[in-house]
Amino acid sequence: MPIAKHRRAHYNRYRLSKDNYNRAAPRYERIANRVARAIKTGALAPGARLPSLRVLCERDGVSLMTALAAYRRLEALGLVTAIERSGYRVARATTMPLTGTAIARPRIVKARAPRARILGEVLAAASDPKLVPLGLATPDPSLFPLATLRRLTGSLLAEDPTIWARYALPPGDLRLRRAIAQRLAVRGAPVSAEHVLITAGAMEALTLALRTLTRPGECVAVECPTFFGIHDALQAHGLDVVELPTDPMLGIDPAHLDDACRKRRIAAAVLMPNIGNPTGAAMSPERKRELARVLAKHRVVAIEDDLYAELSFDRRAATPLLAERSDAPIVLVGSLSKTLLPAGRVGYVVAEPSTIEHMMDAKRSSTLANPTLSERVAAECLESGLFDRHLRRLVPRLEDGVCSLAHAVARSFPPGTRVSEPRGGFTLWVELPDGSDGEQIFWEAREVGICIVPGSVFSLARGLERFIRLSGGTDPRSAQAIERLGRIVRSHVGA
Repeated sequence: MPIAKHRRAHYNRYRLSKDNYNRAAPRYERIANRVARAIKTGALAPGARLPSLRVLCERDGVSLMTALAAYRRLEALGLVTAIERSGYRVARATTMPLTGTAIARPRIVKARAPRARILGEVLAAASDPKLVPLGLATPDPSLFPLATLRRLTGSLLAEDPTIWARYALPPGDLRLRRAIAQRLAVRGAPVSAEHVLITAGAMEALTLALRTLTRPGECVAVECPTFFGIHDALQAHGLDVVELPTDPMLGIDPAHLDDACRKRRIAAAVLMPNIGNPTGAAMSPERKRELARVLAKHRVVAIEDDLYAELSFDRRAATPLLAERSDAPIVLVGSLSKTLLPAGRVGYVVAEPSTIEHMMDAKRSSTLANPTLSERVAAECLESGLFDRHLRRLVPRLEDGVCSLAHAVARSFPPGTRVSEPRGGFTLWVELPDGSDGEQIFWEAREVGICIVPGSVFSLARGLERFIRLSGGTDPRSAQAIERLGRIVRSHVGA
């Protein structure tokens, strides 16, 4: 099949917008999503009666079958319950929402040797195909357009067999860099291809940013909890780490960064303002503006991890911190690993052209080049509109997966369990009742064929022992695995 022409027109047609997402979804799904949002925000309380099917049909101008499909979807997600001769009511969950921060104030931390050992075991378990991947932060393979990607790859190789014989040298494929810049421009960050460097995944992008913008021995602020790979990158560069308390729904409070900067010199901050890992938190526009003000006030370089932003449940990738005006540099790192090409290792870093030049020098002394075929496939997907069409299918399914996972935890875990309410992504951050030990639960879960991630690896210090991260990537074995995991947790607390 020849590659589609008029790529620019296709790209413009499928630009990300909330309206595009809403128009593309079936009517029953739009109704279900509206009700789901009302339930999750508390506008519809547990036990509240929903409008009858007849009322719903009249109000929304839909058929009985459409209204019934909407309620059945909500029922499958565990959000509503069908009551005989009484219609539908909001389900009563037994878990409480996770609120507040896990640590009270900013703290400077050092790595614990036990953390390195348990992290190695976690990564080994995550790569074991025999284990149910409840801890793996990657959607199930069935959610990716694998057949389409296979055809696209074949077409590219048929048109240009020399792809296998050429390096993709820095700064990377021009079409891909333009497409990434255009997506960021749509989100409010007016950058061009000259601001973009393609990397071998987001971790290389983060590493290059740290090597270019910081020096060993300086202090870098991070969220607590945050992705364990960020800690590893900081340690590898010889940086001291200051952990900032992070609300599981709202993200960090800029006042905590301000407080930390008054007490010590913070050279940089690695932050996830749009969909954090592991919490799924998202900062409001007001918080991001205040954060940019604090960064500028103290001349702190911001490295924005934007990895999950395209997986926002409101169907619109939020404005990046990069779009805020600041006197301090703001660098954005991202990747297609969580959204389209997990094995493609297509990442990118976005910064001022002068900074990109320094990062290119650093890249030449490490990986030098990227996989040429991966860059070409990624460019075609972004330019043709395939990526946007895929996102319109992927994001609702991930939201369903996280919602179903939360309700499965509510059914199977003991009282006192608290769960996050992610704004996007596919991970669930779970606080277990007193008496639980996430690391011990990890070992016992692995013995019965389940992989989870203990919360302790998301910090260099102690304080997250009662937490675990679960994945709602919709593996078909998840339901039974959650029941088994619930029994393990109950045995720890005597429930």
